[in-house]
Amino acid sequence: MFILSIDPDALTLDFCLRCVAHGHVVKMYTKGSRAGHIGEGLVDKVDKWKPYMDIADLIIVADNMMFMDEMDDYIKKGYPIFGPGKRGAKLEIDRMVGQEMIEAISDAMIPSVEFSNYDAAINYIKQNPGRYVSKPSTEEADKTLTYVAKDEADLIGFLSKRKEMGKKADKFILQQFREGTEFAVTGIFGPGGWCKTWFEGFEHKKLMADELGVATGETGTVVYATQESKLADMLMKPLAEELHKIDYCGFLDVNCMVDKKNGTPWFMEFTARPGYPMWNIITALITNEDPAQWILDCVKGKDTLEAQVGKVATGVVIFNSDFPWNKKDEESYLDFPIFTDKVEDVNDLHPCEVKLTKTVKMEDGVLNEEAYEWGTAGTFLVVCTGVGDTVSESKENAYKVVKGVKVGNDSGYRLDIGNKVEGFLKELHKYGFAKKLKY
Repeated sequence: MFILSIDPDALTLDFCLRCVAHGHVVKMYTKGSRAGHIGEGLVDKVDKWKPYMDIADLIIVADNMMFMDEMDDYIKKGYPIFGPGKRGAKLEIDRMVGQEMIEAISDAMIPSVEFSNYDAAINYIKQNPGRYVSKPSTEEADKTLTYVAKDEADLIGFLSKRKEMGKKADKFILQQFREGTEFAVTGIFGPGGWCKTWFEGFEHKKLMADELGVATGETGTVVYATQESKLADMLMKPLAEELHKIDYCGFLDVNCMVDKKNGTPWFMEFTARPGYPMWNIITALITNEDPAQWILDCVKGKDTLEAQVGKVATGVVIFNSDFPWNKKDEESYLDFPIFTDKVEDVNDLHPCEVKLTKTVKMEDGVLNEEAYEWGTAGTFLVVCTGVGDTVSESKENAYKVVKGVKVGNDSGYRLDIGNKVEGFLKELHKYGFAKKLKY
């Protein structure tokens, strides 16, 4: 199979390498000098994607920002695309569009108001006092607009400070605060509808243990494979008709806050693309021998996905010390070796911002100055996964893998991925969510 990955930020390296190992021909398009280093020496990188569109058997679209108008045109023409076009991307990057789709099938909507002016938002809070969460409303917006306020004074102070600092008031929403348990489900949709297996998840987004520190893209996730998902029944399955209308094919994730008082799954946001490291962790639960054939089958309207239903996978991210800021010059991130000799099964390793690096190592007591290993090509380095019957077993297995990885510079990882799920499950089970998942 000839596979083209259109991946500006170089997020699909793990998938591409698994396809190469299976015997597929892979071309990986990335954009920009930083992403350009990722995958060097490991996969065939290309700087143009259009020349391969007509010959690719499968086209993976990993981003929902770039080339979306063109992708919509290709999707309408019937190209074998797994991933979003412009219409699908709007579900995520324009929060109001996503909310409107959910509003059509559910009352689980948190009242939200969109702003592009700090003064207008501050005036609204004064007229409608209460506790709010500020969130960027478009993908281009400043992510530091995300802020969970303690009360109205706290949020007014936050917005006022941004104004004083001269921060641009990109589009953002003020959403009423709901106390509860954050819970998500990922489904896979194509011309044949939803795949039968769902992947329920618990994300860990802060840099430090106990959800302290700066918000990151993600530092680890617990994923449960199931064919009985109450959350999917409520907020995903009813969307099928609308998703068919926009020719959606690919991963779709819905993130909610399950109300502590009554169990209402308040909708927060979609992820209309492959989520990371979600896809890496889901990979640990998929049992298809060919990593790409089930995806092509999905594009053609067939569900051939095989997964370890009832099993749990925990993924732990190993990162460099400058994560998630990435403020250093790109050369300072490159070519620190990543040694994985002590990992028993390489399938538990999922390379992210990695390249091939020449290094020096000891082999059976002999110095080898011509050794080649994975090397760093950024700060979000490797996802280590473990699978088990329970959350505890899966995270124990994941940390065994983590301890087998050595990075030749100042790397780190959280020590508590999965711990908070114990309390989460006690709350979720009260309302019938994740009923068969055990801590």
